[in-house]
Order: sequence, then structure tokens, then C-alpha cells
Amino acid sequence: MTRSIRCLLILVLSVLPIAMLCAAPKPDPDLDRLQARIAALDSDPALADLGGLERLKARQALAFLQTARSRDRDQALYLAQHRVDAADAAAHAELLQQQSAQLDRERDQIMIDASRIAAEQARREAEILRLQKLASEEESQRLAAQAEAERVASAQAISNAQAASAQARKLADARGREAQLARKEAELASAVAADSMTDTAALPPMHRDRGRNVYTVSGSAFASGRATLTGAGIASLNRLAGVLGKSASLQIAGFTDSQGSDAANQSLSRQRADAVRRVLVDAGMDGGRITAVGRGKADPVANNASAEGRARNRRVEIVVQ
Repeated sequence: MTRSIRCLLILVLSVLPIAMLCAAPKPDPDLDRLQARIAALDSDPALADLGGLERLKARQALAFLQTARSRDRDQALYLAQHRVDAADAAAHAELLQQQSAQLDRERDQIMIDASRIAAEQARREAEILRLQKLASEEESQRLAAQAEAERVASAQAISNAQAASAQARKLADARGREAQLARKEAELASAVAADSMTDTAALPPMHRDRGRNVYTVSGSAFASGRATLTGAGIASLNRLAGVLGKSASLQIAGFTDSQGSDAANQSLSRQRADAVRRVLVDAGMDGGRITAVGRGKADPVANNASAEGRARNRRVEIVVQ
């Protein structure tokens, strides 16, 4: 090998590393940072399947940034940053929507379970009343059989002793009159007690609104989660019917708090308004002059964020026209 060839070879070998160094891609910290954010979204089990469209756009923007020329790099970096931010926001927004939907389903299920429990409790109470009625009827039959046995014994005694027959008949008649008097006294006492409960029942609270009297039946007058009025609630409405008179014109509106679905709240508020209307009509008021509507969670009178506020919002308003 000649000296000139050796010199040429040495020169080529010395220049080659410099050329390779120039050809190697320069590190891009902005691209690495954005790619790391996309990789973090992909590796998060809660977010991996969310925001797919925005994530695809982000990857396309990163690919464009990676191959962008120097004069286009600033615009490509801005676009890639915007797309990665949008992908992150879309994934978290979809996660929040899923969590919110799950919470709504769980809350509705809780309300359904509460209604089912209340219905079961009402069924049990009805069964207890039925059994008490049967026991009362059996006791009445036993007393009637006992009275019949006494009558037969008395008749036998009369047949055996004519002398005592007149006295025995008088005694039997007296006992019959006493039993009849006792029954009448019991019926009168029951009627007086019923009238007393209605007469002493408190009227629903009243306030003035735009020149009209507005009576408010609170949610405590109903069984929990149901449209069934309690005994105290019925007594209060019966007294209100007596105060207003048969010819009064009324508008009844039911309201709920903000918990539960709109459909469930609308249905419950209308059922409670109808229940109040039925009691007033049964008490003698003109049904043709009474309207009833359900307004769900509309027009709250207190903050639904507290238990006290929600309790005030669960109400039925009776507006005297």
C-alpha cells in the first residue's frame, strides 16, 4: 500500500465519526415529556380505555412534531401540547361521568329498597290489624255463646221452678238491657274519641303568599318514601276541611327534595298531592273545586345540601284561591 493511500484512509476514518455524530437525531425533551404523558394514560387501569378519539389525535400530533422541520416546530409543539391536554381532560371527564352514573344508580336502588321495606312494614301492620280483628270477633262469639248458655240454663230453671220464672225473666231482660246500654255507651265513647281527635288536631302551618292563605303539610305527615298519610296527618286535614268549609277552592301542589331521579320525585309528589285531595274530599269538601299537581324537586324553600333543608322541601302546599 502506498503512502498516499494510507494517508487517504486515515483521513476517511477520522472524518467518519464526525459524520455519524451529525446524522444521529438530536434529543427532544418536549417530545419525550408529551410521549411520557400519553404513556402514563395508557398504563393507568382506570383511564386506559377512555378518551380514545382525543388520544388518537394526540398521537398523530406527536408524530407530526417528531418529523416537523425547524420552521414548523413551534406550531407542531403547540398543537401536540394542546392535543395531549385534551386527551388527558377527555379521559378524566369520561371517568367522572362513569362514576357519577354509578352513584346515581346506587342512590336510586337505595330509594327503591327503602320503598320496598316501607311496603313490607305496611303489610305487616295490616296483618297485625287483621289478626286483632279476628281475635275481637272470636271473643264476641265466645261471649255470645256464653250468653246463650246462660239463657238455656235460665229457661231450664224456669221449667223446673214456675215460681221463679217471672223473676228469672226479669233478670234476663235486665241483663239484656244492660248489655245493650253497654254497647251504646261503647259506640258513643268511640264516636266522641274520634271527634275529639279531629277537634284537637293541629291545623297545618299557614303563611300568606301574594294575598292568599297557603297551608303546608310537612313530609312527616306521610310514611317514609310513600304517599300514605299518617293518622295525625289525616286528623289535621279533617280539621282544616272543617275550617275552610265545603265550597272552598283549593290548589294542592306536592314537592320533594333534590335526591333521587326526576321521574321518581315527580311521581311521589303527585301521589302525595292526590292523597291530600282525597282526604279533603272525604271530609266533605267539593272535589270539583280542588286541583292537585306534582312538582317534584322544583321551587325548594330551603337548601338541599343539609338534612334539615331537604326535610323542609318535602311538603304539600294547599293554596286557598
